[in-house]
Amino acid sequence: MGQRSRPADTVVAEGQAPGLLAGLGQTFTRGVVAGLFAGLLFLLSQMGWAVENLDKPAIAPLLDMSTVFSRDELPAATPENAIIGLVTHLSLSMFFGIGFTMLVPLLRNTALLLLGGLVFGLVLYVVNIQLLGRTVFEWFTNPNGPPQIAEIFFHAEFGLLLVPFFIGAAQRVRAPAA
Repeated sequence: MGQRSRPADTVVAEGQAPGLLAGLGQTFTRGVVAGLFAGLLFLLSQMGWAVENLDKPAIAPLLDMSTVFSRDELPAATPENAIIGLVTHLSLSMFFGIGFTMLVPLLRNTALLLLGGLVFGLVLYVVNIQLLGRTVFEWFTNPNGPPQIAEIFFHAEFGLLLVPFFIGAAQRVRAPAA
């Protein structure tokens, strides 16, 4: 009796009412999972780099991240700072993963998703390391801090690692005929 059909390009999860917020929880969940995955691989890359190329302990990247909240000029190697660094890193990774989900509707195919992921990661580097690192969190641009060339690579890697979670999301699901 008088059912209205949804537009063909609307993405609506099964059993969910269409509307402005349709699929928002699913979208955020995808962003959180993608951010955690990319953030963990980003962190493992940083840890390996610290050990192999900088003669630093594997927890060095966690200690670097801890300076965001500890406000210490130099990161102190304590268990508390390692935990603070891990929680900070993973929280930001989830947040940035959610942020990337907002761009996905603009990136309609795999090539654009890859380019978007790469640019997203590089923008994160510029904002987080170069802008905030020079004004608020000076350890990130300190010559004894994280190596800048490696950080560019790690941030680009983060953006690219988000992409596999969204390859199918750029396509629209057609609603069944009423």
